Amino acid sequence: MLPNRLLIIAACLVLCGCGQMERTMAIYTGWSRMCVAGVSYLQFTSGATVEYTPEGRVKTCQGGGQ
Repeated sequence: MLPNRLLIIAACLVLCGCGQMERTMAIYTGWSRMCVAGVSYLQFTSGATVEYTPEGRVKTCQGGGQ
């Protein structure tokens, strides 16, 4: 029973940390960029938004998984 609880606690801690580095970076720089499923996002301290090109199209990127 104890190993199952430890596994659940570890999974929760990992999921809670998702995006924390980008958010911390945004505190110091005002924003940070991340790539998720080939789409570029701008992370701010209060949230995130899709990044657009100057032509108004969604900006794509390499990597980001999913």
